Amino acid sequence: MDYNLIAGFFLIAFPAFFTPGPNNLMLMTSSAKFGLAKTAPHGIGIALGFPILVFFVGLGIGEVFEIFPILKTLLKYFAAAYFLYMAWNLLGIKIGDIGGAERPMKLYEAALFQWINPKAWAMAISFIGAFVASGEGRFASLLLLTLGCFIMSPLSTSAWMIFGKQLQVFLKHTGTERFLGIFLAILMIIAVIMFLI
Repeated sequence: MDYNLIAGFFLIAFPAFFTPGPNNLMLMTSSAKFGLAKTAPHGIGIALGFPILVFFVGLGIGEVFEIFPILKTLLKYFAAAYFLYMAWNLLGIKIGDIGGAERPMKLYEAALFQWINPKAWAMAISFIGAFVASGEGRFASLLLLTLGCFIMSPLSTSAWMIFGKQLQVFLKHTGTERFLGIFLAILMIIAVIMFLI
């Protein structure tokens, strides 16, 4: 077992998992609006869905993007359009203002969302390139990488859910909850710009 490689994974994975991106911002938004308990299935869906994505990309699905690079571009712009639509919807949200049609993301929806999340794809492809061995040890190293993602995902999702709940408390305490939607929309737009560049 190469302990330097394991240490390298965690050093790279920490900023990759914990920096803002679509998953983290949606978790923060959901926990600020609906609370931790109702957002838990969303967090579990990400924590399960991302490592599964990594595993299947490592098995060779990611090579489809190498063969058909237009698919990668289409995915990127489809996701950007979706996130801008979400940002538009966020502009009007207020804490505790839950309309009949609004609800937290379900576990299976969050897991499936990983397949159109450009940050998740970028992380998966980068991790596989950096940490999956070629030749005989390929499958074993892919399993270890998947296990590492199963360890990091719940830590990241929990942190962003707690951050969202604390944001809710802060905004209520300071009387600035009417700005929640604007704040979250700005964060979502920044995330879109970051992955389009």
